Amino acid sequence: MTVTVTTNNQARKCIMGQWLPGFSAFNPGGLYVKLREQFDYLTQDEFDETEFFQYKGDWYSVGDFIRVVAAPHEHLYGWDGYSSDSYFSGVVMKYCYDGTVIVGRYCS
Repeated sequence: MTVTVTTNNQARKCIMGQWLPGFSAFNPGGLYVKLREQFDYLTQDEFDETEFFQYKGDWYSVGDFIRVVAAPHEHLYGWDGYSSDSYFSGVVMKYCYDGTVIVGRYCS
């Protein structure tokens, strides 16, 4: 089985929930409220402390990615995590430790 990863290696900024625009009850149409509805399975404290990033118009939580521990000969070596869309495809990410992530798509 061959896995193909497609990425443009563009760094995407992560932002914690508590720093999202609209972090108050006075802005009901803000990004904070929209993402709070999307990630409603997180408690209020978990949401505020979770990092989010946007990729191809969709928002992702760093905490929703499954950690990759791959040997050099394995398919997702060099990536820190993946999130499946289907059995054969999904999103991979590499955490850069400067508040950014590199994101790509994988398929097999």
